[in-house]
Amino acid sequence: MAEVKVPWLPWREKAFRKAKELDRPILLDISAVWCHWCRVMDQTTYSDRDVARLIQESYVPIRVDRDQRPDIDKRYNMGGWPTTAFLTPDGEVITGATYVPPEQMKPLLQRISRFYKENKDNIKSRLKELKKEEIKAPSVEHEFDHEFFQSVVDGLTLEIVSSFDSSHGGFGNAPKFPQSDALALALLEHHIQGDESLLNIVTKTLQRMSTGGIYDKEEGGFFRYSTTRDWSVPHYEKMCEDNAKLLVNYLEAYQVTGEETFKETAHGVLAYVDANLSDRDNGGFYGSQDADEEYYKLTISERQKRASPRVDRTIYTNWNAMMISAHLLASVVLKNLSYRKVALRTVDLLLEKSYSPRRGMYHYYSGGERRLPGLLTDQASMMKCLTDAYQSTSDRRFLNYAESIAKNVLGNLWNNTGGFYDRPKSAEALGALKAAGKPFDENSAAIDAFLRLHYLTGKEEYLGPASRTLEHFAASYQRYGVLAATYGLAVELYLRPVQIHIVGSKKDPVATRFLDECLGVYNPLKVAELLDPAEDTGRLTSLKYPVAETPRAYVCIEGTCTAVEDPREIAGKIRPRRL
Repeated sequence: MAEVKVPWLPWREKAFRKAKELDRPILLDISAVWCHWCRVMDQTTYSDRDVARLIQESYVPIRVDRDQRPDIDKRYNMGGWPTTAFLTPDGEVITGATYVPPEQMKPLLQRISRFYKENKDNIKSRLKELKKEEIKAPSVEHEFDHEFFQSVVDGLTLEIVSSFDSSHGGFGNAPKFPQSDALALALLEHHIQGDESLLNIVTKTLQRMSTGGIYDKEEGGFFRYSTTRDWSVPHYEKMCEDNAKLLVNYLEAYQVTGEETFKETAHGVLAYVDANLSDRDNGGFYGSQDADEEYYKLTISERQKRASPRVDRTIYTNWNAMMISAHLLASVVLKNLSYRKVALRTVDLLLEKSYSPRRGMYHYYSGGERRLPGLLTDQASMMKCLTDAYQSTSDRRFLNYAESIAKNVLGNLWNNTGGFYDRPKSAEALGALKAAGKPFDENSAAIDAFLRLHYLTGKEEYLGPASRTLEHFAASYQRYGVLAATYGLAVELYLRPVQIHIVGSKKDPVATRFLDECLGVYNPLKVAELLDPAEDTGRLTSLKYPVAETPRAYVCIEGTCTAVEDPREIAGKIRPRRL
């Protein structure tokens, strides 16, 4: 008897045209290479002969990888992976679920197919009505001044405190995710306000995670999340994105507290990334490593006897940019320039393989090809890491690339009413991709990137979109709870940036000492640059700084600049404080 398989099609116009010609609903499966339950569903549900037959007879099946197509995932995700979404031939959602076992899938396939045949005209009219009645964020009149945005930060800080699990650390119940941005905001607010309870939220969470099951004590690195409230039982995939964010959390906690355990965990993450997620020959960081519960229960000596879980060697721009920034921070906090070397080599790789002057950054590079240009997530993350690379090296080439990407974003993704779209508009867009989306998290990252670019260039063309995007989300940020911490961090960068301009030759050890001291001290709101009179005449002229015989730093807060002549004094001038 011939084997019956699900004839998965890629997300392309051909698949949608087929659905319309056959007048069948679309079965959209959104999976990921690291996803355990996606594999289980393939091995059970989609390997079932009756399920495969029903799909062949009554549906047009489309499969999408979540990592490769975040734009599709944002619009169709049903609460996790795998996502099982039933769509009209035009790509409108009929209904959906996540993992569906075979005994439930068979009647579900029959029911949805029958429902579509009997109600397709009603479905179309209902969807038209829903589109007309789409609820928009309420228009709230605000005085967008310092006081208002301070209240935003205060409200988000209160949300973090009230959501904190005082017994086990972290936020909420199971399943429990690290929530790196909430930890970053809590640490920043502790340093600004001097509130020890906020520091306790950070230190307790980081300690519990590093001693719990979510951290791999044999090979290093963090798993994606914990299935239990006490961090004891992880979901075993390891992601480039999560480890980049957590690496920053532990480095910053070490900067603030000097606690050696945070330093040790940071070293563990770096060692894991170097051994498993790094292309040591060419540069770049791989996307993820598969979940394998049995493998991760073994000791190192036992693991060496069997193959390690599969690594997805796709180079994702946004995740690589995050890891670059984390490695640049590690190089100054841990005083190890090898991390900076790895970071800068990866920057060069991304610029060589995934950058286009006309289309911006492509989303991923794999098998010698780059794909999916112009997504906001990649542009924002890359702009941020390029400004970090510029501050670290004083190489204006990185700042020029960041400005090029910013101009592309303003030309293709900016909406004059406020906010950035997540993807360029396209006449060929299919299904829900036709609808413009302004994801909250990606816009928060874009605000941060544009603010940093403004502070490093002085150009108002970057400040305007950043401030208007802050205002655009002012009426809706509260609905995201602790997930709005990314917005809170952007608000703080807008409210109280610390700009440091070091005037001196790049060859002068005093000037480079100034820069090292600036980069090494904790303050996520600082933006530092070394301006060489021989190379940066235009910038120095606009800033109106005198050129002295010996290097000097100028620390600017709230429009007031203070000259500092001794590098040993710079750290005390740039720590965050409440005004």
